[in-house]
Amino acid sequence: MRKLTIIAAVAIASLAFAGVAVASFTQLSNIKFTTTKAAHSTGILADIHSTTDPGQAPKAATKVVLGFPSGTKFQLGLVKPCTLSDQQLMSGKTCPAKSQIGSGSAAASAYPLPQPITASVKAYSAGTNRMLLIVKATQPVPQTLIVRAAATGPKLTIPVPTPTVAGLKVVLTSLQLNVPARGSAHKALITAGKCTAHNFVVNSHFVYDDGTTTDLQSTSPCS
Repeated sequence: MRKLTIIAAVAIASLAFAGVAVASFTQLSNIKFTTTKAAHSTGILADIHSTTDPGQAPKAATKVVLGFPSGTKFQLGLVKPCTLSDQQLMSGKTCPAKSQIGSGSAAASAYPLPQPITASVKAYSAGTNRMLLIVKATQPVPQTLIVRAAATGPKLTIPVPTPTVAGLKVVLTSLQLNVPARGSAHKALITAGKCTAHNFVVNSHFVYDDGTTTDLQSTSPCS
């Protein structure tokens, strides 16, 4: 924490002399199924990230709702769930390997620190239609973020924490996640929904802490 505080002080002093530009913010979301067939077992490839002008604090998303094609089914309870509490996870306990359903990477901003915080991501089943994302930062200091997502019908709702570390708000700016297909037929972890005009369509709804929202759409081919 001391190291982070010192870096923050240096960054603030630098900005005082450099000045601040007008912010430009861009949100991107690319969500794909790994199958090309409706009603088949599928994985999910997610690439969600935002960009902001240098020297500006990024907008902080507090919730992301992914609307998958009608008929998409999540059966996350088919995998042995991780039942550890947030407190247990923060203390260093780990979920069972059999509970893991995906992995990826993430990045965050702790403005006004100039360098991004980089992290690894592991996704676990946390019970019936519940997904647990454990985000472990590696640079500039170790930090763990717990994200608990929930599936309702074809929608996956992801609350996004914005913790404060050494007086700096940590904003998640990038999430890349790969959840491979697992199982088949009525025992599939995730089943692809309706194919529309040769595409699976996924709608992404972002809610930010300033009260604004953004809606984006991504597609992957199907037949």
